[in-house]
Amino acid sequence: MTTIQDIAKLAGVSSATVSRVMNSSGYVGKETRIKVERAVKELRYTPNRNAQYLRKGATKNLGIISTQFNDTAIARINPFMELAHESGYTSTLFITKSDRKRELEAFDMLKSKQLDGIFLVYRANEWDVLEEYAHYGPIVTLHNIDSETIPSVFIDHYDGYIKTLEYLWNEGYRNILNLYSTAYGLNTKRRIQAYQDFCRTHDITPHPSEPFLDVLRTEQAEEIVSWYHNFSDKPDAIVAHSDTIAAVMVSRLKSLGYRIPEDVAIIGFDNLEISDFMNITTIDYAIDEQGKNACRLLLNGLKKESVDLYPLDFKLIKRETT
Repeated sequence: MTTIQDIAKLAGVSSATVSRVMNSSGYVGKETRIKVERAVKELRYTPNRNAQYLRKGATKNLGIISTQFNDTAIARINPFMELAHESGYTSTLFITKSDRKRELEAFDMLKSKQLDGIFLVYRANEWDVLEEYAHYGPIVTLHNIDSETIPSVFIDHYDGYIKTLEYLWNEGYRNILNLYSTAYGLNTKRRIQAYQDFCRTHDITPHPSEPFLDVLRTEQAEEIVSWYHNFSDKPDAIVAHSDTIAAVMVSRLKSLGYRIPEDVAIIGFDNLEISDFMNITTIDYAIDEQGKNACRLLLNGLKKESVDLYPLDFKLIKRETT
């Protein structure tokens, strides 16, 4: 492997001069600079970035880890990367597809100082495993977690779901079905709790949560549409955990001849572009600022500064599906 000493020998200058040329620091005469640059090109020298990182104690690179790369994840990841770039950091994205080993390989890069910090969007491993990595650098998550070592940018979905359900009740809907995300997620558990509390308050019988958990992909949403089509006591409103799933429901139900909202109302969650394009009623909770808040928290941990976080809240966006 070519070293700075090799370049210095070929150019007939000192190693310190080569270093000044390579780092664009300090004065170097034009002829000397040309000699060094010619030697670098001739020897095909490539700097050892890992060694540089170890000397500087920072890579200026932040990791983003997610089990999936869906619309909801992208809506948080893009603003995170934009703010990181503005702050002088690059970002490396790891999509694990829920592979625990692959996720830990990404976390090992934090341990080996190849990453300065990590934004964990969706996880695969248990928290007690991941919390150990917080000793090696700051970690921020999107998950609802009560941890002393991993801060979270979550917003309590209980409040958002209560707002959604009460809106539907006031609009006259009485048979409300909920479609949930991952069964183990705390946000899902908070949504289920909100639905159960809502049903008790209004003395109505809730739909069971189990058949409507883990509705994450188009084919799973289509199975719900098939169930709805063949079910006699049809719900008059459906609340989806994301705009993407809500869009599938709207599209497939319309193709079967159902009128929305006359036959069934549909509400999404996130306020992504697709909900605007398809005029779907949804819940906005500043999803882009969640990504930026994650970046702000990491930068606070790395720079030992205190940048204020953007305040998050739920807002009902009324459109044509209710």
